[in-house]
Amino acid sequence: MSGLLPLNERLNFTYQADHKNVQNLPFHSHELAEIYYFHQGKCTYFIGDQILHLQPGDMILMNGLTLHCPKLFRDQPYVRSTLHFDQAYFQRIFETMGYSTMLATFTQVKPLRLPFRGTEKEEVETYLKRLNDCKPLRESDEFARFQLAFMDFLAFLSSHSDKHGDRPSSYMTQKEKTVQAIVGFIEANYQEDLKLEAIEDALHMSKYHLAKVFKEMTGATIFKYLYQRRVNQAKIEFLLHQASVTEVCYQVGFNYPSHFTKVFKQLTGLTPEQYKRQAIAE
Repeated sequence: MSGLLPLNERLNFTYQADHKNVQNLPFHSHELAEIYYFHQGKCTYFIGDQILHLQPGDMILMNGLTLHCPKLFRDQPYVRSTLHFDQAYFQRIFETMGYSTMLATFTQVKPLRLPFRGTEKEEVETYLKRLNDCKPLRESDEFARFQLAFMDFLAFLSSHSDKHGDRPSSYMTQKEKTVQAIVGFIEANYQEDLKLEAIEDALHMSKYHLAKVFKEMTGATIFKYLYQRRVNQAKIEFLLHQASVTEVCYQVGFNYPSHFTKVFKQLTGLTPEQYKRQAIAE
């Protein structure tokens, strides 16, 4: 069970990491919930079918399972902090305190963007600095202090979610609209035997143009994203249901179990059978 994870796997914190001159970070997903905070620089963030033009002070709250990646820009800084945490573990703690809805935002498929500005931005960054100051270097009794500071931060964010959430996205370029349309089409049809021609027909654009724009904007090919989406759904199915590997293979859109196994292992490091056994054990 998640409560048996080592302390440093229940809560991971990276503070003010700067990825300047890193060209492409891949689409990815994970089972830990995530709090993402953008400090400075330039970044377009792709998450699900949303494209977010981030400004310093923007925060994203996500369950982690939605595919996401940042689009970086050459010679531009990209400074961000992230907190990844075991949602089930902290949910049990909040429930014993009588606050069962504290983490409700992280149970939703759609991520939430919170734009902090002015004094609220300063307050958020004070919380992050405090977390960094009390972050233990190794597992120890100090980890309790770190967890308590994190829970205080979660309570602060919960009180701001309703007030600031879901503001309209800023203007999108035509290329970004094209990427959003591709992702939306894949989301609706990833279980089918998809070919580029199907996307071409649906969006009334050349498949070569679609492939070029998607690669330029995201750093990934359309099929790499499609396979990520299918494997992501397969992970969800293994976590929530007891279907066989073969059943899940066909359910998420693969035609051959051998191909499913190969792609799954490439993207996760585990075969579907290994991942399923691990999910059942937890």
